[in-house]
Amino acid sequence: MASENAIIERAETYLRKLSCGVNPLTDEILPEGDCCRQERISKCLAYVASLLQQQLDHEQVAPVTKPQPERKPKQQKQPKQERQELALDAEAISHYRFFDYPVSISRVVRNINELIPAKSNMNHLLYADVANFLVQEGVLSRQATADGKEANLPTALGESYGFEKGESDLRGHHNIYTQCWQKAQQYILDNIQKCIAIANERLAAKNATPKEDESEETAKKPSKQKFRLTAKELENYPAEETPIPVSEIARRLNTLIPADMERIYYKVIRDWYVAQGYLELKTSPEGRVAYLPTEKGAVGGMFVESRTGKDGELYDVVMYEQKAQKLYLDNLAQEALQE
Repeated sequence: MASENAIIERAETYLRKLSCGVNPLTDEILPEGDCCRQERISKCLAYVASLLQQQLDHEQVAPVTKPQPERKPKQQKQPKQERQELALDAEAISHYRFFDYPVSISRVVRNINELIPAKSNMNHLLYADVANFLVQEGVLSRQATADGKEANLPTALGESYGFEKGESDLRGHHNIYTQCWQKAQQYILDNIQKCIAIANERLAAKNATPKEDESEETAKKPSKQKFRLTAKELENYPAEETPIPVSEIARRLNTLIPADMERIYYKVIRDWYVAQGYLELKTSPEGRVAYLPTEKGAVGGMFVESRTGKDGELYDVVMYEQKAQKLYLDNLAQEALQE
């Protein structure tokens, strides 16, 4: 029996896909005359989907935004505490929250990381840790897609374990990805210690990398160019269907620039969405303040997703679908033309 939260999540996903003119069961584009492709109905569906997001086991969606503290005299920096190796026992794994409908590997990884004890300094599992294990076991393989790119997709063995290849056409972009049914989620949990071993090997390799003295590194830093990307460079931005937070948009953009260029920060991107009316500052009944999607933002592909912090408390993150990301990419392309 699916939990109420799972039912709400599924309903929200279905409504959001319908608002985008996509059949949520097949991921096919709805025919031109379908009522869900009419603008007024599409906006209503997106609005109701946003309301459903707010019902996910908390009454209001709002990440904690703390007021700016008073400036204090600078203190000598304490050495940063190194990450501990990841360790999850059978008791912790037993609390994994299953989905009874297919979800991405990244979503499975996120739910596993929610099992890490609060306030611990443990290493976290990454998508790559699980994907590398599945490739090693022959469950997934690097396969060429029709657009000439590569993706981790299930083999015949993987399909027998509940992994499934998914395809969708959304706003002119064809996406190919791997989905995990409940059987596939269980397979990952049954082999979680092997995935954790890969994650801890990654941590050990990172810790073994020698670090330069900070003062020397600062002295070597040359002046950098102002951040900018041409329309041609923006074509290399990853075209994936999975919604991401604004920090990931910034990270992906920063991978496209040379080393001698200034990096872009997520606040710059967020403030642009605010200025365009896609986000606005809202206050929850508990007095917490956060930038959340407006009705225009919801229609533009933004929604709020609940997550669990290291302290075990729920917080919420604004997620940007592919069409929401494209809004900012188009803005960067326009700026490049004006220079």
